[in-house]
Amino acid sequence: MVRHRILLIGNPAARPEGLERLLVRGGFQVTEEPTQSPPDLLLYTPPRGIKNLADEVRALIGRPAYGGAPVFVIVVDGGAEAATEALLAGARDALIAPVHLPELRARLDAHVRVRSEVHEAQEALRARDHLFDIFQEVSAALRADEIFQTLVRRVGQAFGLSHCSFVLTAPGEDKGRVVAVYENPAIRDLRVDLERYPEIQEAIRTERPVVIQDVHNHPLFAAIREHWSQQQIDVNVQSAVALPVFVQGRAAGVFFLRTEKGDPQLQPEDVAFANTIAQAAARVLENEERRSAMYRRQISAGTTDELTGCASLDALDRRMRDEFERARRYSLHFSLVLIDIEQLRDINERLGQAAGDRVLGEIGAILQREIRAPDFVARYGGDEFACVLPETDGPGARHFVLRLRQVFARHTFADLGPAKAPAISAGVIAYPHSEALRPEDLFTLGEGALQSAKGGAPDHIAIAGEAS
Repeated sequence: MVRHRILLIGNPAARPEGLERLLVRGGFQVTEEPTQSPPDLLLYTPPRGIKNLADEVRALIGRPAYGGAPVFVIVVDGGAEAATEALLAGARDALIAPVHLPELRARLDAHVRVRSEVHEAQEALRARDHLFDIFQEVSAALRADEIFQTLVRRVGQAFGLSHCSFVLTAPGEDKGRVVAVYENPAIRDLRVDLERYPEIQEAIRTERPVVIQDVHNHPLFAAIREHWSQQQIDVNVQSAVALPVFVQGRAAGVFFLRTEKGDPQLQPEDVAFANTIAQAAARVLENEERRSAMYRRQISAGTTDELTGCASLDALDRRMRDEFERARRYSLHFSLVLIDIEQLRDINERLGQAAGDRVLGEIGAILQREIRAPDFVARYGGDEFACVLPETDGPGARHFVLRLRQVFARHTFADLGPAKAPAISAGVIAYPHSEALRPEDLFTLGEGALQSAKGGAPDHIAIAGEAS
């Protein structure tokens, strides 16, 4: 329980008898000397015969050492007129002596309650703003690992954490897979021994959040502390939080936070905020599982191109009709992106058809990895691919293509070697479009845009309806 600090100032002889005892029993921390941090409240008893009460009150309110703490005044002389003077000068409350102590206690409690409610409302607004910013950033991410990295980074920054990560694991497993780390974004797929992390094991076993404020004294860490001692490992960890993430009713991972000595202590509202983020991570995992299931169904239904692993033309045609109808009916946006692999013919001529096929297979795998869960990719022709991007406008589709180029540039193709990625051109058609009245119109417009891109449009990307 938080003990609010009250600083008693003014004339001690004029204070009501039993005041300090009442305050201490009421749960307040009472002092008559200023401390390094400002008090929560000032209780001022003016000297008898004071002539400038308003000036004194204003001076107390403006004194930096008190941090603007609210001032309660016990008026000894002057009656209602003096109380009015104090209130007009900015006092939070004023009581006229003789003071009824239970009334004073009730007024203080009411102030503390209102202050707590205001603080909670401010924290809720802060959390809401953080969540809005986070989910805005997440909505622009394309891959699951990008989303995980965004979540751990934003939580780590918000609370000044020494460590924040997302670990995939399940009940009964002794290993975990770290897929995102705040303090080291380069870590994307690290296997860890869960015996070193008893808080993760406990969260997965109990399927409940684990919050430990002091790992050096908590019994859950007894075994690992003994290991630290035997190995003479100096561990600076202070607190640990492990929040289980559930996918379709089963534990699938843990949102993992640790602080070091000297870090700000995690408050209950911080843990609640992090838990909200953990549940967002759960939605990402569910989307990934759904996409994998859809891909498996495509393969079993014969709707997958064998060479690239992407969807077939028949599957693309069905998806386009479904997406067109959904967007038309509910006034939604989506984009069709046609991508041409420019040097494929040259690769076939120089290295052979088998090498060209392997390059196509690698490109197909990259495309499937880079799209979001609701997106769709198909092989459109010999050296062309088609991507359907729901809830994406023309600029968003252009960003998607630019990002693909960066991914291709970083990828080492087995038959081409480092820094030999094939170039791509792309045509984009964003729906709604005045000339797209049927799904077939989208393909026609997209192909026209692709020809413009191959003819030298800026960035070799053309959007149907935009001037080249």
